[in-house]
Amino acid sequence: MLARHKADAADPDAAFLLAQAAARLGRHDEAASLYEGMLAANPALPRVRLELAREYAALGRTDKAIEQFQAVMKNSPPPLVGENIARYMGAMKKQKSWNARASLGYVYDTNVNAGPTADSVLMFGLPFTLSADSKEKSGSGYNFGTGAGWMGGIGRGAALQADAQYSRTSYVDLKPFDSDVLSFSAGPTLQKKNYMLSLPLLYEYVLIGHKSYSYSYGAAPQAMVPLGENWSLNSGFVLQKKTYYVGGGARDGGVWSFSAGAKYRYAQDAFLQATYRHGYEGTKEDYLDNNSDGLTLGWYTAMPWGLSLYLAPGFSYTRYAEAEAAYDDARKDKQYTAVANLSRGFGRVSAALGYTFTRNDSNLGLYDYVRGQLTAQASLSF
Repeated sequence: MLARHKADAADPDAAFLLAQAAARLGRHDEAASLYEGMLAANPALPRVRLELAREYAALGRTDKAIEQFQAVMKNSPPPLVGENIARYMGAMKKQKSWNARASLGYVYDTNVNAGPTADSVLMFGLPFTLSADSKEKSGSGYNFGTGAGWMGGIGRGAALQADAQYSRTSYVDLKPFDSDVLSFSAGPTLQKKNYMLSLPLLYEYVLIGHKSYSYSYGAAPQAMVPLGENWSLNSGFVLQKKTYYVGGGARDGGVWSFSAGAKYRYAQDAFLQATYRHGYEGTKEDYLDNNSDGLTLGWYTAMPWGLSLYLAPGFSYTRYAEAEAAYDDARKDKQYTAVANLSRGFGRVSAALGYTFTRNDSNLGLYDYVRGQLTAQASLSF
């Protein structure tokens, strides 16, 4: 739609009709972009401001919507229009923005337990033949997820956000590897024209094989800075305290990571991004302490028939501080990943087909593995 608009950029009537069509199709980002372009060329268009305010409201950008409504009110609109705007603004200021979602899908995993590719490994300098339980196991099952989020304004450009999520992966024949994850996040968000900051607090509880596995809590401040219309920079810091119910507490400790990246939107519905991440995990045992560095590239684009494609290759390198008792050398893992996701929206329902490939190239045979995960999923937002 925007590609067609480029040919009619000098025609405000064509732009307005395209924006109206985008709004009716539920493509509120696209409609808002068109209205913004019209106002940039001619700010004296109160009808366009009204429509832009409605699109901002549909996108949950309450402050921006109120700002546009107030701009229209300053120009003394007809009494009926003014009364409608006042009611709309009053409702928006009282409104608590909720969202909820649920998903259900199929999963097939070629290596559920991340078992090594070899039949035997060296330990204590001797070859050990792996048992059937230690070797890679493939399996299929389902994944289910549900969640809800809330956002409430607390001032100009500031809001409080909260989110709760639950997800389950259940295998048909490999119940010991079923997983349940319950997570919460809440904190303030500050959005200005030239940056956005958020400071959520986090909590996560994990079960493996229907038994308590770990819990963690911490904070994850994030920042995003737009650079013009097409570029943006983002960074984040995660600091967590983790406790495990297994292993006698050896893995208990702290985890922190820092990430920084850049995103380039080269079309309205296409972008490229690159993200670097450094992380550290400190535990009660030196052989479990580790540092990691990783780089992920991402490409997203819209395709014909309403489809969207996302591809993301990645690489990470993890170094452990000390050697385990069975080895002379400390563990070092080079991990190669590739993610492909094809999706399509149908109003509030979306469908996605995804595949993740992982190659963990470790200097210790016990941790050297290849894994492929295929998912097919349907999601509902309301």
